[in-house]
Amino acid sequence: MSPFGQRLRNLRNRQNVTQKDLAKKFKISESAIGMYERGEREPSFELVRSLADFFDVSTDYLLGRTDDPSPNNSSKV
Repeated sequence: MSPFGQRLRNLRNRQNVTQKDLAKKFKISESAIGMYERGEREPSFELVRSLADFFDVSTDYLLGRTDDPSPNNSSKV
């Protein structure tokens, strides 16, 4: 499982959101959510940003680039 897929699944489960509910929220198929979680498919940049906003985490956290989920600790270059 990819870092993205594992973190997506963990965040979804922590908030008691089903794959079906998440799919409905983002207007994608339930199977797409499952494929993202298993690392069989990669989401668009737009979807990664939307998921990060929905779960209130940084995109870097979702993508496995940092272990800090806080969306407010992004450094500016």
